[in-house]
Amino acid sequence: MTDSEKLDLLISEMQGMKSEIQGMKSDMQGMKSEMQGMKSDMQGMKEKIDKLALGQLEIEKEIYILNRRLTDTYNVALDALGTSAENRKWIEHGTLI
Repeated sequence: MTDSEKLDLLISEMQGMKSEIQGMKSDMQGMKSEMQGMKSDMQGMKEKIDKLALGQLEIEKEIYILNRRLTDTYNVALDALGTSAENRKWIEHGTLI
């Protein structure tokens, strides 16, 4: 094999490697764009999660307020029941207990 043939063989091998590298480069660019899309999607999910966390806090506040109102209503009803029982005894016996 002459030097010229060896050189031609090396050149053809390098051209093949160049085309393979260009293919790899385009594949990597495609992966980069896909990753950017995933990053965008993840940022959107993070925003939604943050909104859910705020909504959960508001729901917890509302539950606390409802619990307080329910307890207050129960206490008023219990006082009214006690008062009516006292009034019934007073009416029946003429004295307060």
